[in-house]
Amino acid sequence: MGGKRGTTVALALMSAVAVALLVAFWRLARTGDVDVALTNGGAVFMAAVGVAFMVLTYMQGD
Repeated sequence: MGGKRGTTVALALMSAVAVALLVAFWRLARTGDVDVALTNGGAVFMAAVGVAFMVLTYMQGD
């Protein structure tokens, strides 16, 4: 990866990881169940990555 697109993709992935970790720790604190926290964190990560790449694809244009 290089250039502006590579940097944008890296920032999108870092943002998705940060949000997923935040949700996972929040769910762990609320429920005390590691499995629930990991499931929710993983789901949020996949959703955040999906949205980020949809936005990047839309903004790229043809």
